[in-house]
Amino acid sequence: MAHLGFVGTGTLADAVIRGLQTTAAAEHRYHLSPRSESRSKALVEAFPQNTVREESNAAVVEKSDIVLIGVLPKQIADLGALPFRADQIVVSFLAGVPVAVLRQHVAPATRVVRMIPLPGVEFCKGPILMTPADAAVEDLFGAVGELVIPAQESDLDTISMATGLMSAHFQLQNTVIDWLKSRDIADGVATPFVRALYSGLAELALAAERKGEGLPPQNYETPGGLNETVRAYFNRVGWFDEMTKAMDVVEAHRKTLMKKS
Repeated sequence: MAHLGFVGTGTLADAVIRGLQTTAAAEHRYHLSPRSESRSKALVEAFPQNTVREESNAAVVEKSDIVLIGVLPKQIADLGALPFRADQIVVSFLAGVPVAVLRQHVAPATRVVRMIPLPGVEFCKGPILMTPADAAVEDLFGAVGELVIPAQESDLDTISMATGLMSAHFQLQNTVIDWLKSRDIADGVATPFVRALYSGLAELALAAERKGEGLPPQNYETPGGLNETVRAYFNRVGWFDEMTKAMDVVEAHRKTLMKKS
């Protein structure tokens, strides 16, 4: 049994804890930061058998073998006052903060892993970016998502740009749902259909990836059919080109944020 400490219990930490509690990691002890108050109290209520809300972040660090950092990047300087130890593993959820920078604030701990889990981790779904490789951390998180471990830390930053598509993906789904509703399809029919449609397509794509197969869109359309018609329209109006441009915009925006931090 390990002691897992969460410094900061925001939305992402909440999802991580709920996901871990559905796996073999439920055998561990969880020590939570008192902030956010409502979320930490709700987690203790949900998992009273192994979860404790500590009085301070210092108490969390003191009692933990693996410390998971989920504070805001601007609060990183506050970490230096916490009692980190050389034998601890530190897992950082801090966006844009390199491993080398975090090590300076959690000394004498040196075993530091940078991680980007996504909200789907609550349901043990979706990718989990991490660097560098670490057997203990991989063992802990392997059951709650698809671990992706880039060869170098700079690759993690580049890959993470794709997460900028999340809200646009949901707007796409909502647009399709609204169109169906405008054709008098009940919300209770349109919404679950569209949500399940995209979920099923994601599973299909993952299955192909695990087999080492490509996913040519032509394999999922018939000449003159619905899918060919939609894809041809998107190509004609440059919709896919705009997607590439959007990724360029995300990359440029990220560089601007890094300069300000």
